[in-house]
Amino acid sequence: MQSRLRQRPDEVWIEALRGVGAEHSEAVQELTVYLRRVLWRTLHGRVDPDDLGELVQESLARIVRGLDAFRGDSAFPTWATGVATRVAFTELRRRSVRANAVESFDAVREEVQRLESETPPPDEAAAHRDLLAALRLAIRTRLTHRQRVAILAELRGVPTVEIAAQLETNQNALYKLTHDARKKLRAALLEAGFGEDALHARASEVTP
Repeated sequence: MQSRLRQRPDEVWIEALRGVGAEHSEAVQELTVYLRRVLWRTLHGRVDPDDLGELVQESLARIVRGLDAFRGDSAFPTWATGVATRVAFTELRRRSVRANAVESFDAVREEVQRLESETPPPDEAAAHRDLLAALRLAIRTRLTHRQRVAILAELRGVPTVEIAAQLETNQNALYKLTHDARKKLRAALLEAGFGEDALHARASEVTP
């Protein structure tokens, strides 16, 4: 597997990748082999061959789509390597964030299940004297299941894009869902005797 691209003037690379036919196919094949070698070495075995293939194809597509951005400040192979490296590390970071979000969401679902199965305290008025207890009570009694999941996920710092994905909705609908949930919680806490000053003072402490 070659570690260097065949020497070609930059304009020849650009023309071939923009073209069609045998010359285009040859350039794409050569660049694919080269990017696979570069990314395998750069990522130090952090991906398996199948994942590597996906990263190479995404990198290649990004390079071809971005040919207009090539200004010749560096040689084409150097520029292409930079594009591929950025694509690969961005995707790996995205996967890491998603994996952490999914793990956090598993904890959210467990917490929601516990909340929904809780037996109401014998003296709810006593529970209301504590802001955290009042918040848990409001989440359990005032919100829908989807609102509970969304709010607890937000409190745990799960990215909104992942919350929307887990709830199989879009971010606009998620915003409306959590906005309505926060209004319900605020009203419940005010009814329980917690004034605006108390809510602001302890807002950062309230994490069910």
